[in-house]
Amino acid sequence: MSLFCIQVMETLISGINILFFLALLGTILGLIRPVIVLWFMHRFNRLSVIKYYGVPAIVMYLVKLALVHLF
Repeated sequence: MSLFCIQVMETLISGINILFFLALLGTILGLIRPVIVLWFMHRFNRLSVIKYYGVPAIVMYLVKLALVHLF
């Protein structure tokens, strides 16, 4: 692979990694106190936290694993 492709893949993996950790942080904070991360909604509950932050965290983790495996 060329140097450009390697740099693009490293940047993509870094971006996915940042998004994963932000979603993980939102999930942890939301499970402790849902109003912190769900301030834009009318109802604050932990199930909504898992739906809006937990699922994207799992998806980002799986994408990160797939990209690292391909790279």
